Amino acid sequence: MATLLSLKSVEIGDVELFMPAPPCLIVNTFYVDGEPESSVTYVWQNPATGELEHELVYMQPAPFEAALAWAEEHAPTRSVERIHARHAAKAEPKPAAKRKAAVKRKAAPKKAASKRKAAPKKKAAKKAPARKAARKAPAKRRKARKTKR
Repeated sequence: MATLLSLKSVEIGDVELFMPAPPCLIVNTFYVDGEPESSVTYVWQNPATGELEHELVYMQPAPFEAALAWAEEHAPTRSVERIHARHAAKAEPKPAAKRKAAVKRKAAPKKAASKRKAAPKKKAAKKAPARKAARKAPAKRRKARKTKR
């Protein structure tokens, strides 16, 4: 009969590292929308390369006990002596957030005008006569030309 061991892992950021003792089966149960999802993975070491290899051998919407029973039943067929188990706690539904009573806030006081006065803006009216004069000059020249002819 296979020995049941807890799966010990270390999380580094998004990466989860663990060192199973191959050959072994890893039973993992997690919950999606309150429903259990269980998987069993077979892990072994490749004799030619020495690398750890794995194969997903069971994946069902089943509770932890059912997946563990399946792993114990199939352990002898793969010459497995160890079963590592990881069982996530069932997520409890979060209580609905209470709505806070709306609190009337006073409008923030407007900022006082700065102590320094802004430089007066240049008026566009001063530029307008220069433009008009520039426009009239060609007209005056045209008139002068007509009279000379």
